[in-house]
Amino acid sequence: MPFKSINREEFNDYHLSPLILEVLVKEQVEWLANDAENVIGTLAGTTTIGWKYAVLQRDVRGHFRIFKLGGNSYSRESAWSQFLAELEAAETVGPAPVRAGKPQSRVS
Repeated sequence: MPFKSINREEFNDYHLSPLILEVLVKEQVEWLANDAENVIGTLAGTTTIGWKYAVLQRDVRGHFRIFKLGGNSYSRESAWSQFLAELEAAETVGPAPVRAGKPQSRVS
């Protein structure tokens, strides 16, 4: 399924928990979401600090969970390719399971 480019405000409208936001990479420059809006991600970095990405997926309760943090690439193109592959992988595996006994992040 294709992913659409979204802006920072649309990404922030997903109301990610503060715990998830702390883990997300700094210097975000690109944001994507699938049409169902159950997989979202952000690419971050600069040519001096390198490129990273975060892919998030809704769990069965509808809360976003981190699916993959990756990157550490000094090539934006390389990080972008990895980012897209991980977005597609998150979409393929379906919703993230909810683990019993662990606190869940809340999404409005």
